[in-house]
Amino acid sequence: MRQVDRLLRGATVVTMDGERTVYENGYVAIDDGRVVGVGADRDCGFQSADTWHLRDAVVMPGLVNAHTHLSNGITRGLYDELPLAEWVQRGMWPTLRAYDAERAYHGARVALAENLLGGVTTTVVGEFGAPNRDAIEGVIRAVIESRSRAVVARISVDSEDDTDPSQATAPDVRESIDDALAEVSRLRKAYENPLVHICPEPLGVLRCTPDMVRAFADYARAEGTRMTMHVASSPDERDEALRRYGRGSIEQLAELDVLGPHLLIAHCVWPNENERRLLAETGTGVSHNPVANLMYASGTAPLAEMIEAGVRIGLGTDGASTNNGQNMWETMKMAIFMQKSRFGAAWGSAELALELATIGGARAIGMDSEIGSIEVGKRADLIVIDLLQPHLVPKSTWPSNLVYSGDPHAVRAVMVDGVTVVQDGRLTMWDQDEVVRGGNRAADVMNSRTGLADAYRERSRWAWRG
Repeated sequence: MRQVDRLLRGATVVTMDGERTVYENGYVAIDDGRVVGVGADRDCGFQSADTWHLRDAVVMPGLVNAHTHLSNGITRGLYDELPLAEWVQRGMWPTLRAYDAERAYHGARVALAENLLGGVTTTVVGEFGAPNRDAIEGVIRAVIESRSRAVVARISVDSEDDTDPSQATAPDVRESIDDALAEVSRLRKAYENPLVHICPEPLGVLRCTPDMVRAFADYARAEGTRMTMHVASSPDERDEALRRYGRGSIEQLAELDVLGPHLLIAHCVWPNENERRLLAETGTGVSHNPVANLMYASGTAPLAEMIEAGVRIGLGTDGASTNNGQNMWETMKMAIFMQKSRFGAAWGSAELALELATIGGARAIGMDSEIGSIEVGKRADLIVIDLLQPHLVPKSTWPSNLVYSGDPHAVRAVMVDGVTVVQDGRLTMWDQDEVVRGGNRAADVMNSRTGLADAYRERSRWAWRG
């Protein structure tokens, strides 16, 4: 029998392979960070000194959180009940001015902890590069320490058009194209890591000039990087894009020759039929973020129509200041339920949600040859779920229960590249309690700089005493 680094036996193994094979009594063999064997347990031809016997457990691919902002881990709740445009002007710009590397690091640790403990093995992260250039470095440092897999996009804006205040940019956040791309190149060189992919992000078609969007796409293609954007996020953006360009946001990207498999766009709440066709034809990825869309009343994205059109779609939480959590199980549930409200109870399934959160996300970010399913040759990004939980009874309907009754606390173990980063529901790379303490200390510093926590109390309907 072949000796391997680790062997998982006796679990229900959800492969997410092309046939969506599920082994009800299966095994997974892992060696040198990759899956080297998967199948029915009776056919296992491997042995290991590190064998896990996993009766009453599900082993499945790690979740892909296709859109978040990790530094927001310490700004959770501060912008509740603010309309999206007001949130940007009163919340986002002041917060960006208050971040430094240390505060961003602690915010990222909090958000990474929540992601990992909930079974997320890959995150797509957007972080601003200005006005404080070192803030994103705190985030990257946290990602590397956590051993999470991540795409980290450095966000830039340069538009001076303030015709629509909801789409205006703050002057101190703007950057030149050359400076922004030089910083992306510097970060890629300084933080070279097999688990971390650093790339550019022009924030959107309104807060960035066409020249910036085109230049960033040219850079991504030439350098072989990803590129991310926020696109078609709100009715305000839809209307302003039509006024400014005479076309939708995605049609504007097509006009600039920016669409393609290198690009992942977040939100995509308001694509028209032609834009859905363009996304599918060009292989452009989409992160559907239903909970954030609900929170900011941005609309209900046409998920069903995008799937039917053949668009590559994954799921994302968005940041902790616009969701407010990093709960991908809640995200899966809302993704399906919001479409049921449009098309009836028969639409979709828990299985579809699990596909979108794993192999779907991997396809959307162009990494499905390496992650997203449990297949021989792929990286060993896996999670173990304990089925002996009250909310997962009965075991016979576990796919439905995981999504429609899901809870991150059922995740008992998480592996990235074959390395255990969560064991028995606790982080292995950090002192979990210190992550929480450090996050709260950093949040206090942020409030002293912005006053946003005080403003939150002032908006409260309760009478706070003492």
